[in-house]
Amino acid sequence: MSNEAIFLYVISATAFCFGLVNVVQFLLKHNKTAQTFGTIMSIKMPNPETAKHRNSKWATVSYKVNGKTYQSKKRIQVPMASQIGSTVKVRYDRFAPEKLYSFSLLRIVVSFLIAAICFLAAIFKLI
Repeated sequence: MSNEAIFLYVISATAFCFGLVNVVQFLLKHNKTAQTFGTIMSIKMPNPETAKHRNSKWATVSYKVNGKTYQSKKRIQVPMASQIGSTVKVRYDRFAPEKLYSFSLLRIVVSFLIAAICFLAAIFKLI
């Protein structure tokens, strides 16, 4: 077996496990969470703002649940167009509103697609 095939199998297994963990989290927590809108309080970017590719925005968000205001302890990823004061959807635990969750069906689908493409490329020796 070639090094390229092994590399593709490793990527495939990693992407599959990542997707599987996200599916399990989604199924376990989906019914125990609710959505609201939050206001971005501060933003950090891992790379300089001039780097448009391979960059992301992470924000601290303030949101209200049942009349009480919460501020996220951890930063959540927000769209690159977001600014301080923008509103974003947040998903919180209904029984512990200070906890935020980030479920993404798109992330699950993409991880399974990457797993399938890498697996098929390794089997059919496309690389």
